[in-house]
Amino acid sequence: MTASNVSDKRASAATLASLALLYVAQGIPYGLAAEYVPVVLREERYSLTAINAIGWLQLPWQLKVLWAKVGDHPDARPHARSILLALQVGLAAVVALGVVRPLREAPTLWFVMLALTALLASTQDVFVDALAVRSLGPHDRGWGNVAQVGGYRLGMLGGGAGLLLLASSFGARSTLAACSAVILVASVGAFVVRERDAPPPSAPSSRQAPGRSRLAFLAKRAFGADAWPVLATAAAFKLGLHVASALIKPMVVDARWTQAEIGWAVVTVGTGAGLAGAAVGGAVHRALGEARALVVACVLQAIVCVPLVVALRLGVPRGATTFAIAVEHFTSGVGTTVLFAALMSATRRGDAALHYTLLTSANGIGIGVAGVVAGLVGDTVGKEAGFVLGGALGLAPLLWLGRWRAAAEASAAE
Repeated sequence: MTASNVSDKRASAATLASLALLYVAQGIPYGLAAEYVPVVLREERYSLTAINAIGWLQLPWQLKVLWAKVGDHPDARPHARSILLALQVGLAAVVALGVVRPLREAPTLWFVMLALTALLASTQDVFVDALAVRSLGPHDRGWGNVAQVGGYRLGMLGGGAGLLLLASSFGARSTLAACSAVILVASVGAFVVRERDAPPPSAPSSRQAPGRSRLAFLAKRAFGADAWPVLATAAAFKLGLHVASALIKPMVVDARWTQAEIGWAVVTVGTGAGLAGAAVGGAVHRALGEARALVVACVLQAIVCVPLVVALRLGVPRGATTFAIAVEHFTSGVGTTVLFAALMSATRRGDAALHYTLLTSANGIGIGVAGVVAGLVGDTVGKEAGFVLGGALGLAPLLWLGRWRAAAEASAAE
């Protein structure tokens, strides 16, 4: 092995580790919103519909496509890492707002905090994703998405299980302060990741069309006859699984599990299984290629709704339910890694920030719709119907995944 190859491998490892740190930072506030807040609100007797409606405080994740073009701007790209650092500091400061008063005493303060953290974290994600697309080569992309999904899930573990498990021993305020400190520490990742492609000069002649024009152009291509399966996959690939997963925490709260039990089974075991699934997803992506890996993950995501139905029918016992949750999270980790790696391959490198954000925003919209569907079905028909519907919706992408390869090439063409 040449010295150049060794240097490239070291640089690749450093890039992956740095990306993982940055994704950890954005995963922490999402862990608060997705894992901790629903448990507390259900304990306060909020309805399933209300809990999932509060999930729309994460709307900036769906709207970030409106400002994502800044990540591609010739004046911004040379300063991307400094911008990332500023966003990290702001994110840590806003998370620390939750230290002022607990959720049960000041829900409005927490709802404002969740909306602000979503805005900052989603904007940070624009820059991190653009750096990932431009810094990872084709052979690193599967493992890069392991860093992406794994780092994000580690952050969710801290923001979710950190409060559910540790609040009773150390207090919610101390645990939340620790989460804020972790976000600050993760900021070191902003100094390591470097683009493989040099940023364009900032001369006026090199500037592309305004962001609105570029967004309209990319959106038009995304809906085109050749590329539409990419956008459809982004929006629908996780839809069914998220309908099912949105009902898990209300299910165990209604079964009178304690916060510690929920933190252990739903968040710690579940997130650990999700991390393992992310690693397996990277290997599956490399071994099968994108098209076949997407099909395999799609089928698995539908099948894992079956153990959730079984656990519910058995009365939500600790052992069987924990197993069902672990299987669901593991498969979700596989599917998310495969999906995001595939979306990177379908992204135009010249518009990496805006185009990748357009695709991931479609995924975010699908998640938001899944939460609304889960709440309505769970409240009106029952949780079992929600799990069955999730399994059925999980198979829908099979209708067009046979066209993935050609669609990805059309989508990524410069």
